[in-house]
Amino acid sequence: MSLTTIILAAGKSTRMLSLKSKILFKISAEPIIQHVYNAAKKIKSDDIICVLSNPPVELTKFIKENNIKSALQKKPSGTADAVKSALKKIPSKRNNNILILCGDVPFISSQSLNIMLKKLTQSDLCLGTFNQANPKGYGRVIRDGHKVIKIVEEKDASEKIKKVTEINTGIICIKEHVLRKYIGKINNNNKQKEFYLTDLIALLSDNNHKISTYSIKDELETMGINSKKDLVDLERKLLVKKATNLLNKGVLIRDVQRTDIKGDLKVQKDVDIDINCIFEDKVTIGSNSTIGHNCYLNRCKIGKNVHIKPNTIIFGATIGDNCIVGPYARIRPGAVLKNNSQVGNFVEVKNSTIGSGTKINHLSYIGDATLGSNINVGAGCITCNYDGEKKYKTVIESNSFIGSGTRLVAPVTVAKGSYIAAGSTVTKDTPGGGSLTIARSKQVSIPKWKSKTIKGKK
Repeated sequence: MSLTTIILAAGKSTRMLSLKSKILFKISAEPIIQHVYNAAKKIKSDDIICVLSNPPVELTKFIKENNIKSALQKKPSGTADAVKSALKKIPSKRNNNILILCGDVPFISSQSLNIMLKKLTQSDLCLGTFNQANPKGYGRVIRDGHKVIKIVEEKDASEKIKKVTEINTGIICIKEHVLRKYIGKINNNNKQKEFYLTDLIALLSDNNHKISTYSIKDELETMGINSKKDLVDLERKLLVKKATNLLNKGVLIRDVQRTDIKGDLKVQKDVDIDINCIFEDKVTIGSNSTIGHNCYLNRCKIGKNVHIKPNTIIFGATIGDNCIVGPYARIRPGAVLKNNSQVGNFVEVKNSTIGSGTKINHLSYIGDATLGSNINVGAGCITCNYDGEKKYKTVIESNSFIGSGTRLVAPVTVAKGSYIAAGSTVTKDTPGGGSLTIARSKQVSIPKWKSKTIKGKK
């Protein structure tokens, strides 16, 4: 049995009060539509088609870049009309299932979708529902005993129906041949004068088709986004849930309200995370490591017994065991800090390897470099790696000492056991072996310079 997923994303986004498409706003570090698309991919949809209406340029670009098929709903007149637009783009298949998702409901899980698809093997349609304590604004699921007979939208509901707490989530799995048979029979005899996809339920019920339901347990999976407030509220609920789950598994998270896990964070035992830390993309942290407050970690691997001090940024880097990083350090993509190394305050490391036992403790920039083991880099040292056109490599071999304020103009190699005098500008390879390299101009003092200069100006 094949599967086609239709993502309904033709809304006007007016309540976002923005020129930007609603589904391109980021939540948990990714656009809303990306989350929905990822869920469809996880359940191995054979085809994914997104229904749009007058899409802005940036949305069209996103759809093309991600190779998502699209269908245009020229004049939006309801969800059933949107699905009809998609069906025109789908070759008719007898043994095909159709999954219909809402483009503004980002956190539906692949687990829930797989359960619904499994239920579809014993029915013609499976409807995702949720028991909402305050169901205002949602379509109500109406039953006759256990049998679902229809869905009534809020604006068409009587006071009695409004008391029903089982709501429609907008997620529907249906056999394609059944959908094609009945979708043309949906009318717009309602207060909105729209063609509601949910009217399928009554049509199938009246014609003795079997309808199954799946009650989704996690409210986060069902929550849609219509405004920026919805976006912020939903993201906060998700972030608190993620942080609380880790806390319950033994990670010491100092404040779940102020820890933002926006990606996939994997943590070993006895990790301590202070307040206001942000984690994006894939991050792993080894056992007995500490993350200080106000840190940002993105796509990085942190080893065991590591101390990340406050206000540190680590992006696209690997930190070995027993390292100390920060405070206020910036470790950029391609950086590798080997075991027992130290990178201190206001140090930036980019596309460089820092060897075991090496220390760079103050106010330095190390870019496109390879540093061996047991090197001491003094305050304010810079690898001058860029000449305006190309970037060049700096190599500092093991057991060297780089004095404060040194500038290493790449390409250059500092041989093993070299000493560089403070304030030097090194443009040639050093001999190493305990040698001292001094590369600075002779100090000259001009007596009475100030008085001569002032007289000269007069």
